[in-house]
Amino acid sequence: MTEFIEPTELLEKLNADATPLVIDVRTPDEFNQGHIPGAINIPMDDLPTRLSEIPKERPIVSYCNMRHPGNSRGERAAQFLKDSGYQALAIDGGFIEWNKAGLPVQAQSL
Repeated sequence: MTEFIEPTELLEKLNADATPLVIDVRTPDEFNQGHIPGAINIPMDDLPTRLSEIPKERPIVSYCNMRHPGNSRGERAAQFLKDSGYQALAIDGGFIEWNKAGLPVQAQSL
């Protein structure tokens, strides 16, 4: 079962010393339109082949737009990472809730 972190709690952790690694599991186009500052983009379909890029010693927070709660990409990514030996959570409500809370967003400059 996927565990969640609230967007505001994640922002507090990102501003603290023990920074989690935030992984945006949306497509590169979605990521480029706007993402959580400091997040890396590893699309859900690429996650199994890119595990070597993810440090096991850091907590991981994954997210997507969470349009399908219970079966979203962010939740599936967090569960996959947990099953692979990582400490992983998903953002409750995904990027949509992050935006609704008025939290910082970074867009890729083209």
